Amino acid sequence: MASADDTRPPCRAVRGQASVKSLTNPGGSVLDVDAVARARLGFALRPPQHEAATSVVSGRDTLAVLPTGSGKSAIYQAAGLALEGLTVVVSPLIALQRDQVRSLTDRQIPATVLNSTLHHAERAAALAAIRDGAISFVLLGPEQLANPESLAAITSRKVTLFVVDEAHLISQWGHDFRPDYLRLADVIDALGRPPVLALTATAAPPVQSDITRRLRMTTPQVLVTGFDRPNLRLSVRRTRRDVPEDQALDDRTVDVMLAHETPALVYTLTRARATALAERLNLDSYRAEAYHAGLSAAERTRVQDAFFAGELDVVVATSAFGMGIDKPDVRTVVHAGMPGSLDEYYQEIGRAGRDGRPAAAVLVYDERSIRIPRLLAARSQLHPETVDAVIDHLVDARGRVGVAEVAKSAGVGRGQVERVIAELTDLGLLTADGEVRPGGAGLPADAAAEVLAEGDRRKTILASQIDTARHYAETTRCRRAELLAYFGEHYPPPCGSCDNDAHPVAHPRSTFDREGVKVHHKLWGPGVLLSRDDHELTALFDAVGYRHLTPAVLTNGLLTID
Repeated sequence: MASADDTRPPCRAVRGQASVKSLTNPGGSVLDVDAVARARLGFALRPPQHEAATSVVSGRDTLAVLPTGSGKSAIYQAAGLALEGLTVVVSPLIALQRDQVRSLTDRQIPATVLNSTLHHAERAAALAAIRDGAISFVLLGPEQLANPESLAAITSRKVTLFVVDEAHLISQWGHDFRPDYLRLADVIDALGRPPVLALTATAAPPVQSDITRRLRMTTPQVLVTGFDRPNLRLSVRRTRRDVPEDQALDDRTVDVMLAHETPALVYTLTRARATALAERLNLDSYRAEAYHAGLSAAERTRVQDAFFAGELDVVVATSAFGMGIDKPDVRTVVHAGMPGSLDEYYQEIGRAGRDGRPAAAVLVYDERSIRIPRLLAARSQLHPETVDAVIDHLVDARGRVGVAEVAKSAGVGRGQVERVIAELTDLGLLTADGEVRPGGAGLPADAAAEVLAEGDRRKTILASQIDTARHYAETTRCRRAELLAYFGEHYPPPCGSCDNDAHPVAHPRSTFDREGVKVHHKLWGPGVLLSRDDHELTALFDAVGYRHLTPAVLTNGLLTID
């Protein structure tokens, strides 16, 4: 029988406990996730899917980091069916929710969505079906768990599995942090702590730690498959410096497109560049459209549907075009300008070559474009007056107050209020469950100082992520080894399928053959060694993020290996 997603390239490695063929529940019956998958879903689980599914069916909280296109949904489908009861799946996009419900109902498995698109009658029917036990899977966005009706319907059932899809969104290390995800741990507690399954395709070591901590996972099983996508060829093309930045990026991007296959995705740093570049590609006889958050929902849907139907050669987009895009035959992903982090870059290039055939990931690099991710990072920082205004209101408020009320009273934007609340919650100074509730004796006098200090640390880490992306663009080392090192995975160069390996340059001798090696820096404290060769070490430190160092730090005593 065919396996789930068996057209995907096999994972290079799986780290974690050995797979278990079958498990026994407390009643003594055998729960075989493979048998369930074959009988109810029509396919056999691949080894990483089996590993994660058996872990959660045994009652263990599990974080599974699997490459894009590796069939993460099959894990919770098989595990949920084996456990019976109600499986709650937190999914960030309505399109993803609909696709997954359609996949289940096509197999006669009762499932529903709860989201803002439902009409009153549809919503009432969905809630009734959940309460009556007629639904096995409910897919919803995190904001729905703050809705009393939704939460009441779910808590009326025995929830046997709680799933967090795209779990990197719970992390403030990630490039697309979602404050709504902060309430999930409290909701899980209210549901009696069923097994928790967190799924993501992109999670560097600090993001993995953030996910398990913020979800309050108990002795979690962390399963990380190899991040390598061997069918992707990696390359960087530099722009001309004698022309303006926008023109240089557009010119080089068009050159790259002319040399590569379609269908293609081109990512730009701004909405204006997406529109202008799409128009430019149309002049070169491509069927191209722009896609960004400034377009209406109907227009974004039209562009996405046209791309899926093969009516477009290229979509030129900001990062708004991303999660849930599962078009298997994308042959090329181009970045017209440097992304803000390698997390973001890896996730976006992962949309190429999902059919397992060769595909290309090309970064068009102009060092002047680094100002844009730096500007975006600066905009996300909290100003002292904003922190003071929000905290003053929280201290003065008695009882429970809503985010909108805080924003209005403090005179700051809702997004900034949510950011302060996120920091206070993360520091254990506040409880957030859809509304703001200062706990017990209220906030300490130094709450603002703690928030600002944490903000400074985060600013340093964001800067390190940007610098690491620039380092990837400028390196002469094997790009695959450089990219995988960021995710804590050792890859011995050369890969033979990146632009640097195509040049007759001798690779530095790797002196690193283990993963997870702990180090300690005299100034920056504890960290993890990510890669090491004759000329350079890369390490990740809790206090300052990613750092590229010379081997001299080992001889002069600045860095010690534990």
